[in-house]
Amino acid sequence: MPQITPIRGFTNTPVTKSICIISTVTALVILILSLKPYVVLAIDPFIVEFSQYWRVITFQLLPVNESDYMLLTILWFHFKTLERFFGSRKYLSAIALFAVYNAIITFLVLALGQLTIVALAALFRLVVLRQPFAVLYTDTIFNSIALGPLGIISLLYMCHGAYIPVSYQFKILMKKPKGEESEDGEPLNSGSTLTLTNHFQVHVLFTILMLNRGFSTLIPCLVGLFIGRLYTQDLLAGSKSWAMPLLIFRMFVSPRKVQRSAARSLERRFHEYQPVSAQIPSESTPAPGEEGNADRHDEDDTEVALDDIRSNDERQDDRSATPVRPLGRQFLDTFRA
Repeated sequence: MPQITPIRGFTNTPVTKSICIISTVTALVILILSLKPYVVLAIDPFIVEFSQYWRVITFQLLPVNESDYMLLTILWFHFKTLERFFGSRKYLSAIALFAVYNAIITFLVLALGQLTIVALAALFRLVVLRQPFAVLYTDTIFNSIALGPLGIISLLYMCHGAYIPVSYQFKILMKKPKGEESEDGEPLNSGSTLTLTNHFQVHVLFTILMLNRGFSTLIPCLVGLFIGRLYTQDLLAGSKSWAMPLLIFRMFVSPRKVQRSAARSLERRFHEYQPVSAQIPSESTPAPGEEGNADRHDEDDTEVALDDIRSNDERQDDRSATPVRPLGRQFLDTFRA
């Protein structure tokens, strides 16, 4: 597997930098303008009663509290190695595809889980409690989940473990070893040790994020892990063929450059524009100064022709002045030289 060298800051990782900035600005704007109720995803009442299906997409925009935001930002920063592995455009394309899959599958899991628990509760009352069969719709653990891109982070966590190689390992001694040594000089009982790799901080942060708020964070993380497993096994539809349009990618990574290039192209078009009458002069009336230019060109051509004639005459005079050597003389001069 290829080795990924350490990356300092956001060097050559524009997508990660843009995601960290946009997620921070979006969270601040939503909190300042009190728009948090518009990004909450709950089956009841927003989907069942009000049919607000646009919440299936918006719930991934904002983490619910400061701890989730901090963990998500740190994990985004750690996953910049994936951007270097995939390339910026493919990395952004994968994130967009992950967001769509995560939104759809999370909604299906919540809806089916809610209906399954309600149906099982009705059967339990009918069979065990001997009550009349009645479906009572109540809130369950599948009614709502924590906000934020938890599923996307879980997908990237699976990709990080599958594609990013381990650089080094180290052991932590959990128990003091005994003093007995073998013939090779090594201790017979080395004690209990814990072997870790350079990915241990990612595992710790993701575990804290997954268990931070119980089932509300566990459900989207498990869904993301499932989709990530499909992606790493090349079983996710569109994961290899779809790519982000180049214009959208450039606007996401460097919107200022896109604006400047658009302004320059428009300015160049306006400066280079000329009416058709100015570009094609009339055949009947020559342009001003055209007659004088034609006369100058004729005079120059005449002088060049006269110079050629004079040079030819001089060459012929030089040849006539030089005496002709006989063939024997030419051979002798050749061997003497």
